[in-house]
Amino acid sequence: VMDPHTGRLRAVVNPRLAFEQAFPPGSTIKSFTALTAMNAGLIDAESRTLCRGRFSGESIDVVCSHPKSKLPFNLAQALAYSCNYFFATMSGRLSFDAFKGTLASAGLGARTGVNASESAGVLRDGEWRVRNLLGEGDNLLVTPIQLLTAYSALMNGGHLYRPQIAEAAGFAGEEQRTLHIDDPRRAALIEGMRGAVVYGTAEKSGLASLPIFIFGKTGTSTSSNGFRRQGWFVSFAADANSTAEATPEALGLAVLVFIKRSHGSDAAVVSKRVFEEYAIRHRLDATNGRVGEWTTERVADVDRSPTVRVKILSKNRVVRLPLEDYVLGVLSVEAAVEDQPEALKAQAIITRTYALKNLGRHASEGFDLCSNTHCQQYAQRPASDKMRRAVTDTSGEVLRDANGQLVDAYFHAACGGMTANIETLWGARAPSYLRGVRDNFCASMPNHEWTDVIPATHLARALASDPLTDVGRPIDEVVVTKRDATGRAEMISIEGERRRQVRGWEFKIVVGRVLGWNLLKSSRFSVSRRRSNFIFRGSGFGHGLGLCQNGAHVMARRGAAYRQILDHYFPGTQTFSRGESKHFAPPELVGTHISASIDISLLRSYATRCDNIATLRPCVFAGTSRLALSSEHFHVSYPATIPRSEIEAVLRTLEASRLDMLARAGPASLHLPDATNVVIHETTQELVAATGQPWWVAGVTHGKGIELQPIAVLHRRRVLSSTLRHEYVHAVIEINGGGRTPRWLAEGLAISFAGEGPSLERFRPKGRLALDELERRLASPRSPAEMRSLYAAAYREVQTLIQKEGEPKVWRRAARPEIQTGIDRTCRIEKPNILIHPVHPVYPC
Repeated sequence: VMDPHTGRLRAVVNPRLAFEQAFPPGSTIKSFTALTAMNAGLIDAESRTLCRGRFSGESIDVVCSHPKSKLPFNLAQALAYSCNYFFATMSGRLSFDAFKGTLASAGLGARTGVNASESAGVLRDGEWRVRNLLGEGDNLLVTPIQLLTAYSALMNGGHLYRPQIAEAAGFAGEEQRTLHIDDPRRAALIEGMRGAVVYGTAEKSGLASLPIFIFGKTGTSTSSNGFRRQGWFVSFAADANSTAEATPEALGLAVLVFIKRSHGSDAAVVSKRVFEEYAIRHRLDATNGRVGEWTTERVADVDRSPTVRVKILSKNRVVRLPLEDYVLGVLSVEAAVEDQPEALKAQAIITRTYALKNLGRHASEGFDLCSNTHCQQYAQRPASDKMRRAVTDTSGEVLRDANGQLVDAYFHAACGGMTANIETLWGARAPSYLRGVRDNFCASMPNHEWTDVIPATHLARALASDPLTDVGRPIDEVVVTKRDATGRAEMISIEGERRRQVRGWEFKIVVGRVLGWNLLKSSRFSVSRRRSNFIFRGSGFGHGLGLCQNGAHVMARRGAAYRQILDHYFPGTQTFSRGESKHFAPPELVGTHISASIDISLLRSYATRCDNIATLRPCVFAGTSRLALSSEHFHVSYPATIPRSEIEAVLRTLEASRLDMLARAGPASLHLPDATNVVIHETTQELVAATGQPWWVAGVTHGKGIELQPIAVLHRRRVLSSTLRHEYVHAVIEINGGGRTPRWLAEGLAISFAGEGPSLERFRPKGRLALDELERRLASPRSPAEMRSLYAAAYREVQTLIQKEGEPKVWRRAARPEIQTGIDRTCRIEKPNILIHPVHPVYPC
């Protein structure tokens, strides 16, 4: 047992064997093999090889003892499973001289200086073969102390220390040499060694259940006489929750266990008692010696992060692993195609909350959660750096309701326009956050709309498979008799030889179980019959409860932070770290988003740049402590009480809006502002005083300046992202149209760009307003209700134009209102007060 940062030996059992006898290292050497290959550019962390289960060649025939896999292993998995085929097939490309150079630089084949009678081991210059890459043969023999110091150098940043037996007080390590190891390559090795503990060759040791981050490499080698085996396990404890956090500075302990006539997995089991004691001592240090009733037997309870017992159904085995590792494994499957960091963070919190809420769901079967969709899909597979970062950045965060209880954290692929109400979907009691919310974000994503054609004979066969839906054959009619407020089929009537009434979700499940889950992707559908076929037209994919993954992706792409995403899909809930206690208040009821773009003679003086912007020190504007922050194209002035992270999210949304606008700018010949000033007011009263607008407007734009309600108000209304996009459109239109663009046209385009149109449909007036009347009323709406109605009318007019002429031409209309199709081109600009009134449209000349 050694301090990896100094080389001080904290415990030695059987020093004669540890210092004076050398043995083949077995598979522990594969980390050095991998490092050599990475340094040579032959492999990287994502290089993959499909294991054939056996390698034969160069007078060696070795088999792999790990579970068979139909998928190729990457480097981390090959290390975790100690795949002989992966490393043996590498030998045809690897330079043996380079491999020996790596070993020599780590101190193998030379005395460490631990005592006078120490063995130097063996590192021969003769002919090397594949077996040497696997740690077998007589060309390489190592002592346990050599291997431990070499591994410590790999993990501590490249410092090779002389091991010494000494007291801790006043001890200073003696560095013998420095190795250069790139951080990404070191991280790849640690990921593989962590995998060995969690699911690979050291899994049975139970080390993954301890409250410390442990990673290690097993090895089983044949002794020199070729008869008996010996087991190795070299391992480390780190003050970390993930591979990314296991930096050299985080290392706390290095442990090597060597057992004759045994296997590497047995050596890992022996090491657990050492790490248990270390966990207790670590806890004592952290609590100044107050350990209460903690004992070695209860060491697993030290961890603030519980462990999870997961049944891997494909392998028919149960694994125990830390909660954060489980969350990462779920993300690797359930969020496999997600690339937006904020959406991944939201998914991580939902996954973690679900796991904690449902611990013990399968307790009667000997585990907590299963690995398929009955619980959450989980797999022991590589996760992307973005996924690891999302889990690390949200470590411990969960979602709680207004009473402080863990929420029922559901998620699905696509809601189709509105998330589901659990009461009408499944008949369960509906908490306020699972009653459905309108969602316009997933409209542009796959599965928003779909059509399935099912032959009547196939549908009859599927429905006959379950007594709930069996009406005999043939089927005469399928009718949606009741829909819920979210548009889903709540009740369905099936007519045949008998009649059945069934819930829409149960109908979907029965059909999917027989005909395949890609049919009837959700219960949000209508059904009709055409001759011998039933036609199902629907939207969404999955049950529709809680988080819409497609919508979350779009929200994140538009700049929303993960807390905004969760607030949208789980209204009235809040994120908290485990064990954190706060006062929960019911969410404030605030009206929906209304945005106005009007003339303002002068932006407020505090919208100007602050001299202290580089240092972000408070600047005093109008008696209020304010800060300023800029991105490439936007400058935000905001109250000092707002966290910087919130403003960074605002800037991300604005920059994403500008990128979306660029796609329209080219075809429409639009000019985008080089810089846009944004002022976030501290109070609604301040916005009213500054702009003269009513309290219910969300934002006001003049030229290249935008003024907004307090960010907390926009959060509560769940319109922050759409408001920023809406107001940016006004800034673009104002600098292109010179203030002459009709309000109805500018508002309609802004609503369309911000994705607010569908939510306004229910406010659309029954009759069509004349454009001059719409324009007049938009200048001075008298209430939020009237503004919503006028906005809905403007949106309809613009959508009609887009369908008729194409979107680029409509944007050009907004940019150059004096040049319009259908307008008398004899109109002269020198008569600005003349209005031309053709049937459609109406524009100032």
